[in-house]
Amino acid sequence: MPTEETGRPGRAPDCLSCAYFRVTWDAGFPRACDVFGIKSRNLPAYEVFAATGRHCPAYERKLVAERPRPEGGADPSAEAEGGIWA
Repeated sequence: MPTEETGRPGRAPDCLSCAYFRVTWDAGFPRACDVFGIKSRNLPAYEVFAATGRHCPAYERKLVAERPRPEGGADPSAEAEGGIWA
């Protein structure tokens, strides 16, 4: 159900699909948000909600490039079914 204020759903956005989410090398704080400068054990959206009481306003869906097909035109997902060891 959308909230009246933002028009967004009433649940936290998925940080893993956000353009600003990244994984850090810090084992104690492995998740980070480039917008808010957050490094945490939790997903950044949970930290934003805990601090502000609102869901993350900076969520932006990550652009994912489509993989090109190999020269022979084979379907790359076919290899994933059995793998190279099948």
